[in-house]
Amino acid sequence: MRLTSRLFFYPWQGAGNNCNTYCLLGESLTLIDPGHVRNEFGEPCLEYLTRAMAADGLRLEEVKLILLTHAHPDHGEAAGLIKEKSGARLAMHAAEEEHWLAMYRLLYPGQREEPKGRPVPDFFLDEGELVLGRTRRITLQVLHTPGHSPGSLTFYWPEEKVLFTGDVVFAAGVGRTDFPQGNGAQLKESIKRLAELEVEYLLPGHMQPVRGRQAVKNNFKMIMGTYFMYL
Repeated sequence: MRLTSRLFFYPWQGAGNNCNTYCLLGESLTLIDPGHVRNEFGEPCLEYLTRAMAADGLRLEEVKLILLTHAHPDHGEAAGLIKEKSGARLAMHAAEEEHWLAMYRLLYPGQREEPKGRPVPDFFLDEGELVLGRTRRITLQVLHTPGHSPGSLTFYWPEEKVLFTGDVVFAAGVGRTDFPQGNGAQLKESIKRLAELEVEYLLPGHMQPVRGRQAVKNNFKMIMGTYFMYL
């Protein structure tokens, strides 16, 4: 699904768990959160993404950069295979390496084999600008927004007024904080910060986007009035 001339949205529509994926079309392709290879139901998530992109004339082999909002398997498991296909580079927050291992131990207690599916970053991101390309430049603001996970990142595209929130905030919902290193107080502060931005498209890691400036403002207002008492 094409949202703008340079932005494609691939919502997850299967029965099991997987994330939404976003593709930015600049000088080359940038993927945000490629998702699972296969989920807990055995659904071929990466195959679905490959076919959806092909319908828009895009190929995984053309991807040059993969950005992870965080390293949970439903957001980053497919990154390794895409890197093999395309030679793409992978970036995330440094805190997600330790967090990934904590999640692996939670999901596979007693497992002594070498962990599989670990995202291997080529470089780390923290607060600041990320400039993609030169002639067809896309400039993202990288925001460290912990709470759901310690290294959760949100990407803000000021030119298009687009906010990629991962699992920090959704349409009428917020990310869970009961995983290892989750923190409700941090999540509240992260959401307050994001609510100050001028946004036309709030693009979450799951469920549907929130479109329109007033709808986004109303979504933040509802969340802060309803969910904050539970964090």
